[in-house]
Amino acid sequence: MSLAMRIAFGMAFLSASALFTAWTGWISLAAPDKFGKYLGYTLEGVDGRNEIRAQYGGFFLAVTIASILAVLGIIPRRAGFLVNAIVFGGLIAGRIFSLAFDGGMDGYGAVIRALFWIDATGFILSMAALFLTRSQAT
Repeated sequence: MSLAMRIAFGMAFLSASALFTAWTGWISLAAPDKFGKYLGYTLEGVDGRNEIRAQYGGFFLAVTIASILAVLGIIPRRAGFLVNAIVFGGLIAGRIFSLAFDGGMDGYGAVIRALFWIDATGFILSMAALFLTRSQAT
């Protein structure tokens, strides 16, 4: 794969990640009750809304910022890939552990089932981007 193609792949990944994490961050900040419902949560009071905003809103907006800064060249692209690999890797690892503890996917709703694929894809693509940029200056 040429250097130009590797750079294009990485930039496309960071841009897609920024869009996904911005949407996730925004909806969880702006409508934590609605976001919680997507995930099977029923929030009680301000504590629950605060946790959704902090754990999802703040966290995913931080990933958005890292991805945008990497696209703009303010931080190295590899740093953006690493942030994404850590986040999506942690998410898919937690989901895999959950499968073991829950004895499979029985009972998981459509959104959670989709998140298995989204998180796995985010992890694989971020690792691929890291691998493809291992020897180039970013």
